[in-house]
Amino acid sequence: MDRKRIEWLFFIVFLLIDIYLGIEIWRSPISLSNTAGSTATSIRAEMRADGIDVPLHISHKQQSGYYLAVKNRDYLSGKSSGLTQVATHYSKSDNSLTGTPKSMILLSGNRKNNMQQLEDFKNDPKNVPYGKTFKFEPSMSGDNTYCYVQNTDYGRIYDSDAQLTINVRDNQITNYTISYMGPIKAVREPQLIISAWHAVKAMYTDREIANNSRVMRVSLGYSRLTDVRGSTILLPTWLIQVENKTTKNITVKRVNAFTAQILQGSSYNVNVQKN
Repeated sequence: MDRKRIEWLFFIVFLLIDIYLGIEIWRSPISLSNTAGSTATSIRAEMRADGIDVPLHISHKQQSGYYLAVKNRDYLSGKSSGLTQVATHYSKSDNSLTGTPKSMILLSGNRKNNMQQLEDFKNDPKNVPYGKTFKFEPSMSGDNTYCYVQNTDYGRIYDSDAQLTINVRDNQITNYTISYMGPIKAVREPQLIISAWHAVKAMYTDREIANNSRVMRVSLGYSRLTDVRGSTILLPTWLIQVENKTTKNITVKRVNAFTAQILQGSSYNVNVQKN
């Protein structure tokens, strides 16, 4: 295929993506006006009456966000030859790579030292491909499972295809599994997104926050929207961590930061690590 045909192909693909995103915005309009102070106070009073605690200084400020795109490609199968310090297995079905250290790697000292040892392990290209692009995510980690998510110039990606999990047993690194999306690009100009407070309010009014619970943390990341012509489209997402005061179980739910809609089927339970 000559160069001009390739250029036209890419032009058509991104034109289709742009049309799709335009339709999404048109179908799901959102009011970007600031919430009035009296309304916010009223909602907080309703939450308190329902036994729901919300951080006092949660932000009412709007930010900017992007629609992002990444080409669906296999970035990991060809990396095994360079991973000289681990034995590897590549799974074609989900484009994931598993690595097992060839030599025993013991974690010693306090938790801070252990985290630094894990950081050094993943950042070594002889152990983990693309390891430096992953950042630790405590809300998805457990006592013996350390989860890292792919980090980009736009923010963290919360998706099973952009995740590194390191497993530890008896203070020893046993293995890891990694999935990598690849380079991320913005496909539209930045747009205003709802504030952290607006996201919490949307969850409350949609009855996605149970009574007698506590909003622990609100953070911004990116989640999968859809696949279009061999590319994955991502959108900004508010991740809201909620603790049940009785059971102490913690759940994270996601809110579309453009439309304030709850992303169904995207919640997950949090494994709280012991100090």
